[in-house]
Amino acid sequence: MLEVPILEAIRSLTSYQRLLADLSARMLLPGLALPRAARLPVLAGLSSDLNCPILLLTDRADRALTLLDELAFWAPSAPRQIFPEPNPLFYEQAAWGTLTRRDRLQALTLLASYHLPGLKKPEQPPMIVASVRALMTRTLPRREFLKVTRMLKVGQQITPDSLQRSWVDLGYQPADTVLEAGQFSHRGGILDVWTPSEAEPTRLEFFGNEIDTIRAFNPATQRTTKNLNELLITPAREVLPGKIPGITLPEGVMLPENEIDEFYLPVIHLQHASLLDYLPQKSLVLVDDLDLLQSVAAEIEEQAVHLRKESIAEGTLPAGFPVPYLSWSELQDMLSGVTWLELGRSTASEPSPLAEAFQPGPRYGGRLKQFMDDLARGAQVGDRQVIVSRQILRMKELWSERDESNQALRSPEFLE
Repeated sequence: MLEVPILEAIRSLTSYQRLLADLSARMLLPGLALPRAARLPVLAGLSSDLNCPILLLTDRADRALTLLDELAFWAPSAPRQIFPEPNPLFYEQAAWGTLTRRDRLQALTLLASYHLPGLKKPEQPPMIVASVRALMTRTLPRREFLKVTRMLKVGQQITPDSLQRSWVDLGYQPADTVLEAGQFSHRGGILDVWTPSEAEPTRLEFFGNEIDTIRAFNPATQRTTKNLNELLITPAREVLPGKIPGITLPEGVMLPENEIDEFYLPVIHLQHASLLDYLPQKSLVLVDDLDLLQSVAAEIEEQAVHLRKESIAEGTLPAGFPVPYLSWSELQDMLSGVTWLELGRSTASEPSPLAEAFQPGPRYGGRLKQFMDDLARGAQVGDRQVIVSRQILRMKELWSERDESNQALRSPEFLE
């Protein structure tokens, strides 16, 4: 996975090797106090060397998306997945978006594969990025997720009707034509279904009650893209309508007769579950900045408590409605059961030896000539210089135009 040359230098550091040994021994470590620019390359190295799933927690949704985007540079071949936060506020009666459902369920499915016997795990362990609010949002308990997940195989005996009933229980919606994840359709001896973990919908053709073929297809053209031997069916939502008949409703709470959405998740699934519950035993949780996470979590909880009081007073929320999130104290208790490490400085009394290996360079602020002059001086004395920039093609062009390039003992490396 380590295609980026600068990672080789990081991995060769004695302080990095010591960190690897401490994490392998599951030691509780103080914060690394790494500069922000060094955090993702260190994460990429740890992912490869520890060969385990990594969950990166940060304070805000926009920061999570930025980190996910930058990880594509540092670990281009590794599975990367966002675990997004739903748009509705806690206690706001609104459905989650289709993309939010899909992305969250993809993350849950990646981690669930480590708990399902016989299921093929990802070739490379995934990196999952989540904001603190995404982590606070309660999810489907892991045991229930695993219990209802099943594999369909070519040649399997099963009736199309029973499959459709089971899909409705898992939150799938019937449609005339399958156009998005979480839908299924039926015509004749054909069932189309789009599971959240797949990039395309899948077509099951039956011969009587036997699955004759399983094929992925393009929803726009309806053409087959590949033939499959099996298909993993996972929940289409983090709330299971199939659980409703066996539950006891809290006082004053009534379920709608039509579609059940995630607003009712804490009513139907009583266990307080989070993404942390899905992590396999050999995992690593990295925290961007612990103080920021605590601060944002406190703001979110304060806002939720205020909205709950308002909604109860207005009569739009029953007083007995369950809490739809996990508090920061609950998350801290969960973190105590996993190997975790802060990349920032909140829990660091002083910079770690690894942090001291990174020093900020000069700021050029558009002074390209000065930048090229400094590059030339370093190249002439044989310094190793690795350039990472969003304008990398322009940098290479400017360097190639300089006369000093043929006098360099060691030319700079430009990473695209």
